[in-house]
Amino acid sequence: MERALIDQLVNSWQKIMEKYGNAAAIAIQMQGSLAKCSFTNTPALRYETASTVKVAVISLLLHTTGGELNDKQRELTRRMIRNSDNKATTAILKNYLGGIMALKAVYADLGMTNTTASTWWGTTLTVPSDQLKLLKMIYLDPHSDYLNDQSRNYIKALMKTINPQQQWGISAGNPTDFYLKNGWRKASDNKKWEVHSIGFLPKRDRSYLIAIYTRNNRNFNSGVSYVEELARTTSEIIFG
Repeated sequence: MERALIDQLVNSWQKIMEKYGNAAAIAIQMQGSLAKCSFTNTPALRYETASTVKVAVISLLLHTTGGELNDKQRELTRRMIRNSDNKATTAILKNYLGGIMALKAVYADLGMTNTTASTWWGTTLTVPSDQLKLLKMIYLDPHSDYLNDQSRNYIKALMKTINPQQQWGISAGNPTDFYLKNGWRKASDNKKWEVHSIGFLPKRDRSYLIAIYTRNNRNFNSGVSYVEELARTTSEIIFG
């Protein structure tokens, strides 16, 4: 990734974070590049994943089953990703993966060293650069042996067809071509909103992975605006 592009991105992200004033972190990785570009205004902070963890859950299930899901598992994964169904997520972890702490396995296997499973899947702690490792395995690394092509394509198909009411976040500025999973909840400690969005934006040689996490938003809508301003600015700079 070119130095000038990195500088432009970081400068823009910093201005947006100064405008909103709340904690935020963003990371991107361009297709065909090992380099990541990231910025945060709270370097020591990790974020509760909320529903973005569901990409890790489906990846672990597909890894465990070799991509061969039965009808019930397909129903649950469709509900979990497309509709962000919490009950479906809990059922997958409880009935097919041995419980919530099973998520430790996917984090260890993918080198997500700053991501920690919790007593409830939604309070898993993470940072954007760790989420890029998961997304890279799905979207940019066909030679990874963690998932087969069938499994990767299944995740892509679900993240491509998110419930229209949930098609916000990293899709801002790219209304027709995106793969995403969002997360939102009131934080465990102060009950202010954490609002996040992760995914992949394809555009020939300018395609990129992106993960955005925000905290201490006064409400859900302000969190969405924060995420989308970061996402839209990123898209404008990269796609031109």
